[in-house]
Amino acid sequence: MKKLKSMLPSLLLAAMVVLTCSGCDKDDAKPADPTDPTTPSDGGGIETPFTAIPAKFVGTWFIDHNQGPLSANWEDGTFQGEQGFREFRTIVMTADGKNAVEYTSDVYNVGDEVKQRLYKMTGTLEHKDNTITFHAKSGKMRVFSNKYTGYKELDIIAKDVQAYKTIYINPEASTYTNTQNFMTAKRVDGDMQQSVRFKKVEGGTSTPNNPGGLYSQPPANGTYVQIGDKYYPTVTIGNLEWMSVNYAGPGGLSDSENPEYGSFLKYQDVKDIQVPAGWRLPTKQDYLALLKSQGIVYDEVWESTDGSDVQSKRLLGQLMAATGWLKQDGYANNKSGFNAVPANLMVTNGNPHGKGTNCLLWTSNIDEEDNPVVFKIIQLPSDTYSSFSGQPVGYNPPHIPVRFVRNK
Repeated sequence: MKKLKSMLPSLLLAAMVVLTCSGCDKDDAKPADPTDPTTPSDGGGIETPFTAIPAKFVGTWFIDHNQGPLSANWEDGTFQGEQGFREFRTIVMTADGKNAVEYTSDVYNVGDEVKQRLYKMTGTLEHKDNTITFHAKSGKMRVFSNKYTGYKELDIIAKDVQAYKTIYINPEASTYTNTQNFMTAKRVDGDMQQSVRFKKVEGGTSTPNNPGGLYSQPPANGTYVQIGDKYYPTVTIGNLEWMSVNYAGPGGLSDSENPEYGSFLKYQDVKDIQVPAGWRLPTKQDYLALLKSQGIVYDEVWESTDGSDVQSKRLLGQLMAATGWLKQDGYANNKSGFNAVPANLMVTNGNPHGKGTNCLLWTSNIDEEDNPVVFKIIQLPSDTYSSFSGQPVGYNPPHIPVRFVRNK
């Protein structure tokens, strides 16, 4: 029998599936014998690993150029897909990693017959080392044809199910409350990695809270502010009380490798965060007062601190987290407790440089060109300085962390 790899080049070139499917060679084949020990039953009798999945990934996701989720086509008994290299894929991610589902499709010709195949693989999810792996436990295939109406449904035999695995590397997902959410990743495709982008089906699978996650409990010591269901430690510097960590609630993007970076938000979404009375988005003047509290001189003409002056760099280090910065000059010591982390910024289409060297935080100010203003601590190989700049929004708007502050 032909292998799926040789039969379905469009599937394998557009997908990251490692699969052979000798039980799926012919659309008129009979479903595998349920008494055959190699035949997967519900759950397959196939043991596959599973772990809990971060809440931001839980839900139904479909490739962004698809008309909608393939799960809807499966439920309706319809087909979605095309010949060529464009991929059609949907994955249903579950909170406990069990009963996950992946759907794919392909189209090919046999003489004057056009065959359309829709696959449903059920299995588990494993989250580790910044990857999410889908392991199949059982599978079904539906075959549509221009030679007959409806479809024929077949089981996929156990040995082919066991060969099916999907790996997503460095997945990231947004958690917007009022706009479309996306998930991006690199998917393994043979020896290569292919960039993929999914849309989320909103209102489907719920995204539960994550008990025990970052800031889920009040700190054991010191002051804090509660925003939503999270408790953020705070520090008083001068006459201002600052969050000493970045906001990490729902909305925007996040860096799964560095949860301390918090949530990366579009400027327009910051206003949607409900903060307690008295708390607010910092102004440029608030950040200038923060610099002044450490004895740091800010040059109004150059709109920057002196990045080459050793004393200025030492004083700026008092605002910087003691770990996480790439340059090991010993200046970053967090003596003030402000704990600035080098999260840089994120975008939905690209990977900006600057992680580990740039701290960016939104302010409430707008510059003369109506660009929102960002407070920055920038670490270069030679200089380390602080400044402000307007951040153009454009078509691929920046997502930047945020702190909140209040007057004491």
